[in-house]
Amino acid sequence: MRNIRRFFGWLKRSDPARKAARSQLKAAKRGDREQYLALASNYIDLAQTFFGCSFAEPTELRIARVTQLFNELWQNLPYSERLSDFEFMLAQALIESTSDQALTTSTEALVIKLRMLSPQSRFAFLAYAFGNWPLRWIALVMRIKPVALHRLLSEARCELCSISWESLANEERDCLEAISAKLETCPDIRANKSLSKRSCAYPRVKEIKAHWLELRSDLVEVRMRYVLNQGEREQLLSNILDVIADSSMQRPALVDRMVNTVHFSRHSKIKVS
Repeated sequence: MRNIRRFFGWLKRSDPARKAARSQLKAAKRGDREQYLALASNYIDLAQTFFGCSFAEPTELRIARVTQLFNELWQNLPYSERLSDFEFMLAQALIESTSDQALTTSTEALVIKLRMLSPQSRFAFLAYAFGNWPLRWIALVMRIKPVALHRLLSEARCELCSISWESLANEERDCLEAISAKLETCPDIRANKSLSKRSCAYPRVKEIKAHWLELRSDLVEVRMRYVLNQGEREQLLSNILDVIADSSMQRPALVDRMVNTVHFSRHSKIKVS
């Protein structure tokens, strides 16, 4: 009975946009460049924001990075058996491309704090806060359990609020991770009352939660700095279409495709310079 409920819950969560993206991936793997462009357009804002929150560089250079990124993904597209495989390659490419970044400056304190996060924490936080990815997608592409993801997000939020995670007691950390989990779900009066009562025992936790909520409006302003306007977005899509027109897809060996059907692990490493 539990498996049946889980199955129908999965069906309910499968939204139309995700179904469309799966169809676009399937067509793109057959060489349909227009369908690949439609697929890539779902992830452009996240890539732009991620690079913007990682490097201090002109918009033109950031657009060039994103163009190179989606060209590399196009070449590796035949390795993707599922949409989550494509998203895994995207996530790993973004993380690897900023793993050796030098510390960069900004006129905004929040941008500096975002750049000081580890690439893994930065991706998870931006995918959730800016990309509106459900936590189950992020946990899947990062190959971590939801519990570990909530800890990662909780720690990132604290760092962005200038609060050291290491300074918190274990009980305070557990409470904040529980609050992080509840931020994703629909309001549950009974659970919220229980969590509120639990938080009362730790005054600092209530203060930190207030900082987390205040952080949301500041993040919107940061996002607007890096999201392209309509003209820039159209230019980026045109650039991607031009470069993939001259690029050939890789042809993975049969054994690689078989392995990826079970566990996605065989693909070329992507690193944007």
